[in-house]
Amino acid sequence: MKQRLKVKYYIRYVDDFAILCHSNKILEDYKIKINEFLKENLGLDLHPGKSHIIKLDNGIGFLGFRIFFYHRLIKKSNIRKFDVRFNHLKKMYKNGLIGRERALDSLKGWLAYVEHANTYKHRRDLIRIFNQCFPINPQVEIPKNKKNKNFIKKTKISNFPFSSQKTLQLYKKGLSVKEIAEQRNIKESTVWEHFAMLIEYNQLSVWKVLPNEKIIRILANISWVNDKLKEIKQRINNDSITFDEINCVLAHYKNKNRK
Repeated sequence: MKQRLKVKYYIRYVDDFAILCHSNKILEDYKIKINEFLKENLGLDLHPGKSHIIKLDNGIGFLGFRIFFYHRLIKKSNIRKFDVRFNHLKKMYKNGLIGRERALDSLKGWLAYVEHANTYKHRRDLIRIFNQCFPINPQVEIPKNKKNKNFIKKTKISNFPFSSQKTLQLYKKGLSVKEIAEQRNIKESTVWEHFAMLIEYNQLSVWKVLPNEKIIRILANISWVNDKLKEIKQRINNDSITFDEINCVLAHYKNKNRK
């Protein structure tokens, strides 16, 4: 691909590969030469049903994803396969053939895969369904290992209002608080509330939102997690620091001191 055909934009994982090029004619030529090489050297053929030349607007099928310019989706066939497997796990759990840990391992594998795509709502709903179908027995002590801690964290994140996730996406695109408020038709104070929630649950770093000197000064005036914003504001005694900024730093403090 690189040495003989001199392909500039080429990506491959095992036997799944994609080539990007501005010319349909060049891609047709690549396809012929690749097929000839596979037949002569490896005794293989390109899959006739999976080897296509398509426009980028239609998305590229790669590793079970449909990849577009600004987002990625999971193939529907892969979701259907997981649904079949998930329903089988529910039946086995109901009949006492497997425990919650076994089902959790299967779910974690799927979540690790689909989180590479834009699947926030799918993951959020799936975690809620899992907790309903595979409840924790309150009489059984759950080991405090890393696996359970991580899943508990994901469960908390799954309960986030979707509105705050939309705010996060716009912030990551470089929009200011004012621009996010205007685009979403909400108050700037609501955007700051979303920031505080995202910071508290480790979805956003306060160090990226506020200047370091402000964060350090606010932290120096926080005594404990239940401090009131008004009390912290009085201790700081600086009009340049707003209640919204204090709330974000307090959310950061709560995150670091959560048991």
